[in-house]
Amino acid sequence: MSRRAAALGPLFGLALAGCGGASPESGITAYLRIAGAQFVEGALAPDTTGSEPAVRGITLLNTTPYPGQENFPVSGSVENGGSVLIGLGGDAGHWIVPAPLLDTSTPNNFDFGAQLSFSPDIPMGNHALILRGVAADGTLGPAQVFPLAFTLPVPTGALVVTLTWDTQSDMDLHVVVPDPNDATMSIEIWSKSPVGLPLRMPGDPPPDADQIAAAGYLDFDSNAACVIDGRRQENVIFTEPPPSGTYTVRVDAFSLCGQPDAQWQVGASTPDGALVSPAIWEAVDSDTRGTHGLGAGRLAFQFSIP
Repeated sequence: MSRRAAALGPLFGLALAGCGGASPESGITAYLRIAGAQFVEGALAPDTTGSEPAVRGITLLNTTPYPGQENFPVSGSVENGGSVLIGLGGDAGHWIVPAPLLDTSTPNNFDFGAQLSFSPDIPMGNHALILRGVAADGTLGPAQVFPLAFTLPVPTGALVVTLTWDTQSDMDLHVVVPDPNDATMSIEIWSKSPVGLPLRMPGDPPPDADQIAAAGYLDFDSNAACVIDGRRQENVIFTEPPPSGTYTVRVDAFSLCGQPDAQWQVGASTPDGALVSPAIWEAVDSDTRGTHGLGAGRLAFQFSIP
C-alpha cells in the first residue's frame, strides 16, 4: 500500500477527532456553507503558529463577495496533508474539505477545490476566511487568513435600471433603449444582447471604443438557466449620459427553478436619485410560460429622457 493510500484511510477520523468531532447538523445555521464537505460545529481558530501542514497557493474569485452569493470558488494545496479546514471567523461552524489530488508539480502537496456559498443573512462588512491544513495524523497546520468585505453590488452610472428578486429563480431584465443614430429605431438590452449597440449592416465598420463606452450594458445574467449564483440582481448601466427618447423596461420570468414564486422589484435611477419609482410584481408559474426571447417579459414601466 502506498504512503498516500495509507494516509487517506484514517485521515477523516483523525481530522474529526482533532476538531471536536463532525456534527450531524447540515450547517444551515452557519454563514458559510460548502456543498459536499463535512460540517463541524464551532468556529475555526485562526492560529497561525506552526509550520506544517501548510496551505499554499490559495486562489480566490475576489475578496468582495455579497450576501447570498453561491458558487464562490476557492482552491489551493496542502503540504504533506490530505484535507483542509475552511471557515469564517466566529461562525457557527467550519468545514472539512478533502485534498485528494497529488500536485505533480510540487511533491507531497495535495490539491483541493471547493465552491463556497454565503448566507443571505451574513452581516455586511469584514469577515475573515480561515483555511488550515490537516495532516494524516490529525495535526492542524497554521491558519491562512483572508479578509473578505461583504457588500451589496451597488452600480453607479448616468442611468441605472436595477432588477432584484427574493428567491433563487431566474429573472431576466429587458430594457429597450433609443437608437442614438436613428430616432425611429430602438435597441433591446438583455442577456442575449448585453450591450446596447445599434444593429450593424453588412459593410458597416465595427463600433469604436467611444461608441462601446457610451452604450448601455447588462452587467450580469444572474441565476442563468437555474445555475444559482445567489446574486438575484441585474442592472442595465449607462456610464455616460443616455440617448434621448423613450425607454421600456420589462421583466421576464425565465424560470422559477423549483421555487413557488418570486417577487421582483425594478426601478430606474440617475445620480440625482430615483428616476422611476420601483415597480413590484410576484411572478408565479403562469409568468414563465411562452417565449423568452427578444420582446419577452412583463411590462414594468416606461419613461422618457429629453
